Amino acid sequence: MEFWRVLNYNPAAADPFSNGHPLYIWPRQGAGRVDDPDHDYLILYVGDSAEGAIAEAFGSYSAWRPEILDPPPAAPAGTVKALVKYEGDPAILDLDDPGVLQDWGLRPSSVVSRDRASTQQWARSMYETGDYAGVSWWSFYEPRWASYGLWDTSGLTVVGTPEVLTLTHPAVEEAAELIRRVVS
Repeated sequence: MEFWRVLNYNPAAADPFSNGHPLYIWPRQGAGRVDDPDHDYLILYVGDSAEGAIAEAFGSYSAWRPEILDPPPAAPAGTVKALVKYEGDPAILDLDDPGVLQDWGLRPSSVVSRDRASTQQWARSMYETGDYAGVSWWSFYEPRWASYGLWDTSGLTVVGTPEVLTLTHPAVEEAAELIRRVVS
């Protein structure tokens, strides 16, 4: 499987424990859909397409201007917004499958609920089975795209070098067009 992520990439980050490395997972989590507020595990959020990952990263902005590509002020020097591709075959629990929802006693509205205590609770139950590396659900911005929360990234490999993002990057342009964002 292929996975994509927009990240604050730093070419000098030598290992996955260094901020800016493609496999680095930000440790201050707790507000995401499938985060673990107890911090027993961390979540890497990725998409099944470059466009989907870009939409998830920038979709909350109605206009995409150059400043959305700026790294956070505290990022290490040399950090840029980039698109990274991963490959792997993790065991994913597909929450877009009606049978899976039925097995877990979930409704589609439970999956996309903004009640994070609730979504994190069912995610924790899924994690605790030990059967899955993560879960997938449909993207808020385009349901044909899948979003993933992975608590086990050990089977992922980075493919190539992350691509620095610009507003003219083909995946940025396509994502903007598909979710109807103005690029200026």
